[in-house]
Amino acid sequence: MHSRDGRAGRPVRSVALWCLAALAGLSLLTRAGAARGPEGLPPGVADTSGLPALPAPPAGGEREVLPPVTRPFRPGEWLKFSVQYGVIHAGIATLEVPEVREWQGRPIYHFLARAESNNLFSKIYRVRNRIDSYWDADGRFSWRYSEDRHEGEHRFRDVIIFDHTRLEARYGNGQTFPIPPQVQDALSALYFTRFQSLPLGGSIVFDYHASQKSAPLEVRILGRDRVDTPAGRFNCIVIEPVLSAGGIFKNNGRLIIWITDDARRMPVLMKSKVMIGSISALLVDARLGA
Repeated sequence: MHSRDGRAGRPVRSVALWCLAALAGLSLLTRAGAARGPEGLPPGVADTSGLPALPAPPAGGEREVLPPVTRPFRPGEWLKFSVQYGVIHAGIATLEVPEVREWQGRPIYHFLARAESNNLFSKIYRVRNRIDSYWDADGRFSWRYSEDRHEGEHRFRDVIIFDHTRLEARYGNGQTFPIPPQVQDALSALYFTRFQSLPLGGSIVFDYHASQKSAPLEVRILGRDRVDTPAGRFNCIVIEPVLSAGGIFKNNGRLIIWITDDARRMPVLMKSKVMIGSISALLVDARLGA
């Protein structure tokens, strides 16, 4: 973790940023950076030769497209994950949709991600992280994003306000950066994906902003798979977010996410390979909201 002048500073992010934001528990170790190569990823999705149940397009070249869903989550949704570093249970993470509230006269979803290392792992590297996103329920874009991260001896806080009139992101220190219309933040990207039509064997692309930069985020739809978790057995769609731009958005590794193959599109498993091992987050409990 170094700043541009070589001094210790805020951790540099890679493809693991989306993983951190979408499931904050994976921040336990992704600060080490993502490594190239398929080792440690789940069987069947480790490389392009063995993707799970990847459908072959018909002779005409058309792919099966799963239709969009109108309401994949509701206020009160709460998902709890066990975060594993290899075979070690490192902590827990939760994803929540606590409420719908009003922002500038518009209905807004509140998304909340938390991560907490357990007592044993905290002796090595203590994590207490919180990420909040406020997301337009009608327009499906981000209004506000904030982080409060305690990782080891480091603490970081920031807030981003998205001004869709001026098309700029304003940070807590007063700096502003241009954004495209209907941009997603690092947490809302997962929730936005849950609404979309998903072409099996294809991908979707939308605009994303984090760490003072905007870039297209491609989400590849790899295929179908079945996953057993402490919360139950789920038929899933397997997706892979890819930050393909340069700099901090350079794609140096792989993150694989399993979402349910139903109207909820609920994440139940995430796996990623980092420089010093593999990390996974497995659903252990869920409340679906009302």
